[in-house]
Amino acid sequence: MAKEKEMNSRFEQRAKRRKINRVLNIALVCVLMLIIFFSWQLLFSHDDKDSAQPATKEKVIKKKEEDDEKVEVEIGDTKTTQEKDGETADEEEQPSEEEQPSQEVIETAGDPSSGVLKEIINPSWQPIGTTQTEPHVTQFDENSVDWKEMLDAVSYATGVSPADMIVWFIGNNGPNKAVATISPKDKSAKYRVYIEWVENQGWKPTKMQQLKQ
Repeated sequence: MAKEKEMNSRFEQRAKRRKINRVLNIALVCVLMLIIFFSWQLLFSHDDKDSAQPATKEKVIKKKEEDDEKVEVEIGDTKTTQEKDGETADEEEQPSEEEQPSQEVIETAGDPSSGVLKEIINPSWQPIGTTQTEPHVTQFDENSVDWKEMLDAVSYATGVSPADMIVWFIGNNGPNKAVATISPKDKSAKYRVYIEWVENQGWKPTKMQQLKQ
């Protein structure tokens, strides 16, 4: 009886060991399968990432090249447009010879019955400048600044210095206009000069007549 119990106990222990070994084997197989699965996942996911990155980089580089070409084209177009605009502006700023006012001195013979020998108009005459402020008031006082500047304008037109000038007459010739009759002190000639006031620039000769003595 005792031997039979001992035999049964041994069989039970062997059965338990087999069961435990079977469970351990199954667990080991599961662990190995998990290791293989995760290794496969890591390997192929890394390859996919590496293969995707060059494509992304290639797209970025291609897009950058296209953007650079676009910018270059836009800059080129802008430069061309600016050059054309500059040429157009130069053409507009430089009138043709026909449009430019003539700078030649116009000299015409006078009417003998009027006492005028000849009349001269010089388009290049400019205002002589002024120390006066606006609004300008014409003054025929010999001690005034305006009188002195009128004589300077007359001198500019005739070439006769104010210090060598005999003033026969200076009078009004309309709003901001005057007319003067002068001679050099040796009385070798006699002139009538028409002048007008240019705002902030002073008196400007507009016409000169050489008179009979």
